[in-house]
Amino acid sequence: MSSEHTTGLPQVATDLATRTVYSTDNSVYQVVPQGVALPTTPDEIAELLRDNARRAEPRPIVARGGGTGTNGQSLTDGLMVDLKRNLGRLIELDVEGRTAVVEPGMVTGQLNDTFKAHGLFWPPHTSTLNRATVGGMISTDAAGKGSLVHGRAHRHVLRLDVLLADGTPWVAEPITIAEAERRAAGNDSGAQLWRSLLDLDVTADRTFDLPELARGFSGYGVDRLRSGDTIDPTALLCGAEGTLAIITAATLKLHPLPERPRLAVAVYASFDDALEEAVRLRETGPSAIEAFDETTLDRGRSSPAWPALGAIVGDHQGAVLLLEYADPPEVAELTATIVEAGRCLEVQVTDDPADQASMWKVRADAVGLLAKVAVGGPERSARPTAFVEDCAVPVPAMPAFIRDFRQLLDDAGVVYGMFGHADVGCVHVRPALDLTHAADRERHAALTDSVTDLVHRHGGILWGEHGRGFRGERIGDILDDATLNLMRQVKTAFDPLDLLNPGKLYRPLGVSTPIIGVAEPGFRGDRDEGVPVDVRRAHDHAFSCNGNGLCQQWSAHDVMCPSYVATGDPALSPKGRADLTREWLANRQGDREFEAALVENLNHCLSCGACSGECPVAVDIPELKSQVLESIGPKGGVAALILGRFESAARLASLAPPLARPFLGVAERLTGLVDLPAPKDRRRSHRRFNPRRRGEVVILPDVFTSALEPRTLDRLVDLLERLGIEASVAPFVPSGKFDHVKGNRKRFRRAAKRQQIQLRQAGWTHSTPVVIEPAVALLHRHEYPAAIEDYPSDRITTLPELLLEHVDRIASVGDGQRVTLLGHCTERANAPDQLAAWTQVLTAAGYAVDVPKVGCCGMAGIFGHEAENQDMSHRLWELSWAEHADPADERFVVATGYSCRSQAARHGAPMRHPIDLLMNQPRRREIDPLSQL
Repeated sequence: MSSEHTTGLPQVATDLATRTVYSTDNSVYQVVPQGVALPTTPDEIAELLRDNARRAEPRPIVARGGGTGTNGQSLTDGLMVDLKRNLGRLIELDVEGRTAVVEPGMVTGQLNDTFKAHGLFWPPHTSTLNRATVGGMISTDAAGKGSLVHGRAHRHVLRLDVLLADGTPWVAEPITIAEAERRAAGNDSGAQLWRSLLDLDVTADRTFDLPELARGFSGYGVDRLRSGDTIDPTALLCGAEGTLAIITAATLKLHPLPERPRLAVAVYASFDDALEEAVRLRETGPSAIEAFDETTLDRGRSSPAWPALGAIVGDHQGAVLLLEYADPPEVAELTATIVEAGRCLEVQVTDDPADQASMWKVRADAVGLLAKVAVGGPERSARPTAFVEDCAVPVPAMPAFIRDFRQLLDDAGVVYGMFGHADVGCVHVRPALDLTHAADRERHAALTDSVTDLVHRHGGILWGEHGRGFRGERIGDILDDATLNLMRQVKTAFDPLDLLNPGKLYRPLGVSTPIIGVAEPGFRGDRDEGVPVDVRRAHDHAFSCNGNGLCQQWSAHDVMCPSYVATGDPALSPKGRADLTREWLANRQGDREFEAALVENLNHCLSCGACSGECPVAVDIPELKSQVLESIGPKGGVAALILGRFESAARLASLAPPLARPFLGVAERLTGLVDLPAPKDRRRSHRRFNPRRRGEVVILPDVFTSALEPRTLDRLVDLLERLGIEASVAPFVPSGKFDHVKGNRKRFRRAAKRQQIQLRQAGWTHSTPVVIEPAVALLHRHEYPAAIEDYPSDRITTLPELLLEHVDRIASVGDGQRVTLLGHCTERANAPDQLAAWTQVLTAAGYAVDVPKVGCCGMAGIFGHEAENQDMSHRLWELSWAEHADPADERFVVATGYSCRSQAARHGAPMRHPIDLLMNQPRRREIDPLSQL
């Protein structure tokens, strides 16, 4: 990373790779900054601002939080200040006073997770809660679910410590006019600001031309600035999108967590019916009403959280309302009220927290589920696009507005889905466009104009929830000249030189340049258009990323994305890697410096595949990494030669384990790896698969459980025999996983073809091929089919699936012993049903099973053995898995993945395979009927 770093100033990254990562957010735009400041203290930000203000030509300064804005709020061609990376601490918590002081970069989900133990929470609740920062939510005056009761963020902000554009510290808090006049008595810019605010014409008898909406006006809250003898500048800063000052600390008002809420699910024949009912049902006192249209409901069926909602919705193809009640009425009374008008087809009420969490998860997944579907042919691929996605109108006008809105989109011939906050008149919609085509970029601007006209006719605004960003050029259509002039006076008072996020919201008085319009900034599609269509299709995982940022969530107990969780560096997230790959394909092929940075970045990817299962648009970075490394990664060498043949060598070494260690020492020195695993035991011989026998279970041996940990394979064979299931072991075929990880894709395709041949042989005999290791099982279902079009992935049965088929044969041997079951991260992200199957099997065996939420253990195959990745590997272990590895704990701890057990052993906390807990099964005399076929 190239950077500037002067005493007192923060590090400022100036290399193209870092600037590329920060050039996008969750919008359609791409604007490359001049540099990215990474401050660690407010003092560093202050010095940066002072230094900038002293320059003959100061640079624009834009603060960035989670980068979740959908309208380019945090994008700039000037200097970006990342507040999330190092300024996310909880400064103070007063439980009795129900207040907290936090730095602006703290993630809101993390904040509420901290407060939960004290029975408190901060109410603003957006779907981006697990990666959006407090500073960003204050700056957009965010709301979300529950705003019918709690309103927007400004209602829960008591004080803001900020820095003005010249670096002057300043405090915004409600004070008396007399105290404000005292603070105004000075010569510095802070005192001058107080004088300017006191001079604003915002007295009680002043009327403002602001829309009357539950989803309020985004901008400067001049109508809330003065009340009686009090002046409160937080009203101006909440919703200011960083155009007035940079927040360094926020004092928040907390609230008690509600008692267990009640959730009603109501099904309707159409979205129109649902919205009409939503208006009526506001009178029943819900804390939230959320709506799904027909398209969104259909997409919701692909969410991992769908089963709970699906059990109620069934095959209905219409629309759904979710109604949450913090102070719930009786179930019978609530049900009767909902069905009263006769529109409701089905209604059920649940008190179960797990079911409610799953249903709200489908709602949170809605944006990603819509964005996952591309529309069009090979030359044109339209994707749901954020630009008119949060219109808000008065609640009574909502049904008519939505009908007109849908008609407008239907007439334009675009695909879309709608969902949103039916209780407050805010709807979310993302029409599908292909912004790599100039025609659709023009369509983007035209649709924005048409929707702006429509929403104004219904008394609303274009930006009801997600901030304004680059969408404010028609602000004059909403505000009268006097109010618009007042807004500009506010901007002038805080930032007269227009240095902070210039061109957004309002310009200072005296600046004649208009604010930036929707078509002016660079689009991602501008850059992508130069990449040939076939290249874009081949690298779709780079181009399909829409910047939603779910991969930059805060919790170490979520599987996506471990390298980001360990470092907080957005470049080491799937979004960052997708952006870098897009830039390389568009402009940097042959640029050695950029390619070196890209390869180094990808070498810090664990290739765990969590992104492919957790990303809303299924961005698969391990596949993308493999493609890039094939083109520009290291070519061959001793290390690649050795590791590409490690699986076969390990199988050979397992015949004489004591002789393997010296050879591993040589291999470590030649490859730069550490702690390479040696075979633990000498592997046994088992009955070999015979293509002439029919209907048996055929175990496909993998290197992990047949060579490095052969007792696992041995115990499985013994277990199946005890259960009366006839089994044999197929010849060993290397998986080729290392070759895929390192970009040796030709060798990997050869490995996939050999696996295909073996599966076809099993198919001829109607046998059941079984894979033990979850990472290898997922190769059969994911990477192999990507490499070979007709790969028979449906032939593979995983070990827990096999045991679940025969769960009635499993005797109860656990005697109620508690078991902690830890899943492999790839398995958790891409096949969560496997852990559910293991849970059922172990429960049938008499164990009490706990399945805690854990992230990545830090090993991830070869990654945890690479010398340059040791710090990250050990940090990931400590962040998530270490707490479950207490040797003094009497419960059993089992891990499904070999890498995880290997990492645990490396940290002195050996874990067992679940098979070990099933080994006391009594022998059965019956033979599996399949073996008689």
